[in-house]
Amino acid sequence: MTCLFFLFTFFFIIQSAFGKEINEEVKENSFLYSSSVMGMTKLLQMENELMGYLKNYAREMQQKLDMIMLYQQMLQRPAMHDPEVQEEYVANPLNAFALLRRLQQDWPKWVAYLEGGATRDNIEQMKLKLEKAPSERDLHLAIDGLLRIESFYDLEASHMAKGLLLGNQYNSQLDSADCLALGNHLFNLKDYSRSTHWFRTALRLYKRPYGKLYGQVLVLKRKKLYRTYALAIARETHKAEEKPKHTTPKEWQEMADKMLNEIVLNASSTDVKKLIEEYLAVDEEIFIRERAKDKPKPKSLERGCRGEWPKSEAHQLTCHYVQDNSAFLQLAPLKMEILNSQPLIVLYHEVLFGSEIKFLKNASLHQTAKNFEKEAVKLFPMEDIQERFQLSLSRRIWDMLGMDITDQTLHLFNYGIGGYVPRNSKWTCRGSDKITKPKYKSGTVQINVQESCYNKRIATMIFYASNVPLGGATVFPKVKLVVQPKKGNALVWMNRNDDNIPEKLAEHAVCPIAMGSRWVVSNCIDAEFKLLEHPCLA
Repeated sequence: MTCLFFLFTFFFIIQSAFGKEINEEVKENSFLYSSSVMGMTKLLQMENELMGYLKNYAREMQQKLDMIMLYQQMLQRPAMHDPEVQEEYVANPLNAFALLRRLQQDWPKWVAYLEGGATRDNIEQMKLKLEKAPSERDLHLAIDGLLRIESFYDLEASHMAKGLLLGNQYNSQLDSADCLALGNHLFNLKDYSRSTHWFRTALRLYKRPYGKLYGQVLVLKRKKLYRTYALAIARETHKAEEKPKHTTPKEWQEMADKMLNEIVLNASSTDVKKLIEEYLAVDEEIFIRERAKDKPKPKSLERGCRGEWPKSEAHQLTCHYVQDNSAFLQLAPLKMEILNSQPLIVLYHEVLFGSEIKFLKNASLHQTAKNFEKEAVKLFPMEDIQERFQLSLSRRIWDMLGMDITDQTLHLFNYGIGGYVPRNSKWTCRGSDKITKPKYKSGTVQINVQESCYNKRIATMIFYASNVPLGGATVFPKVKLVVQPKKGNALVWMNRNDDNIPEKLAEHAVCPIAMGSRWVVSNCIDAEFKLLEHPCLA
């Protein structure tokens, strides 16, 4: 009873203090959080501050609730529903006077008491904080990222909801509202089959003690969720049926959607509930087995990211220490591992230091980043921060490759929810599309550097600035090579073959991040370095 009274008082204060103002649309924030794990930390800080405001609000509400309960006790009187009893009560002048005075003096003060104090300040602070909340567009991008993880790694909605990712159990879960948002997104994309699994999971999680919270505060009515799930089931079944003759696919889709809407939406709540309860009574593993029968065959890249490519034979790999490029290496040689010979792909171990990684991450907090929305990746320009960082890293790259990259631009990337790099991607090399420079000769081969960024890129170097527990591997589909990020390591590969022709086997991608934060520093080594004078990076 006390909790119900508290909720009533809470809503009374909100409506009294702000009226229609509380329902005004929050100004949309243009900052994208979903494209970077670092950006998502700002949301954690934002929610912590909001929780602090809510705690202050609750503390004051409790104080006010104590006053309200005391006042109720003071005014306690028998229930008087009968008009004659009411008349008898106010016939007593003491009662009549006290009643009149309270209504003229005390109750307006109660309203002021409920509206005043820190309550209004807390709500105003919360509203100001929410102006920087994620936009609807940002939410859709986050949903895309999470669904990318689901499909790419062949995960199940019910497993993801309880924190099970790629066979690893995490202490984190999705709630009913989360699953409903994912289901609605797939439904709007007409991917009804996948949407049914998220709707069903949302209903399974719609339990006490949060049912009232979902219904009264979040306006997620169970009856509406029943109908949405039923409509998804009906449309999933319809898509499996053969299209009638003499109709176009669009006409048939429109006719079927209209018919299904009428059937499901006009059905009684009792019938819809009965149907859906029958589905919910079925063990979830049965749905999973049935779904597996209709899943498409995974693509080669998906198989690689899932760890289904054959493992490289150990005898094909070599590992040795680099000591020849500088006198310093005689004392502290670099460990280099050759992962592939054609194209040449090598991995250097422990070449980026923890202090440098910390410096880069801290510096990125003050940079205006560029978002790659589709890939869920954020690029931090290093032009302003690399002057301090450049010298030490340039010396190290000289030690590794025997070349000076002082004038080269480095790029710092942080990946967001489900962040990835698609196959055939060229965006790891950024800069102007064309750079006009005079031709020069390297040995007997003439190189024209008036080419696109991708074509003039001879080699690519990536420094891994973080470990990634799940996903995030750099993969080379055509040679079936998978390189998992390890903090401090550097990966280098050649993009041209011995004839100076773009190497198709060097095509690469990055698997979606399933858990963790992927930080990398990338550098594109182009023809201006006369790399042909150094025919072998080893």
